[in-house]
Amino acid sequence: MISAAAFAAFYEQTAAALRRYVARCVGSAGPADDIVQEAYLRLLRHPPPSEDVAQLRAYLFTVASNLMADRWRRHRIEAAPLELEPAPNTLAPDTAMQLDVQRTFMCLRPLDRQLLWLAYVEGASHREIAAALGLREGSIRVLLSRARDKLLQMLEPAESLERSDAARCTDLLDVASMKLRTP
Repeated sequence: MISAAAFAAFYEQTAAALRRYVARCVGSAGPADDIVQEAYLRLLRHPPPSEDVAQLRAYLFTVASNLMADRWRRHRIEAAPLELEPAPNTLAPDTAMQLDVQRTFMCLRPLDRQLLWLAYVEGASHREIAAALGLREGSIRVLLSRARDKLLQMLEPAESLERSDAARCTDLLDVASMKLRTP
């Protein structure tokens, strides 16, 4: 059982990252807030045996990932673009690129969005990603590579750049995540 003080500290430490992850994968703030709230509620109702912060964080992201999968199965809808639709001619180049990346990111499969977000925005290890998504650790590298390739193919022309795919993907996801980051 988690004490109130321990939960409050854990919540402060993980809430922003979990909300960014869920909002980016789901594509909308409203359902993301519901999923985040339900994930914390389930953590309190059925805490894992360990009170280790790393294990609690992995458990929380797993619960959130499962709730997103349940939502996708239940609704079977395409994720809508984020509520960021200013007139294209009024956008600064960076803002236009950010919107482009966000729209493209939402065109990926839900699993690809989850993999990319956890790896490149949250900085999760393959072991942490596997635990959060319920996959084998050995398959994460391949799945992540495929997801990265899909995103890059959607965003860039067929020309190859000198930088590695991982570096380009990290930069693109950093641009896409700026909107949900808080200072």
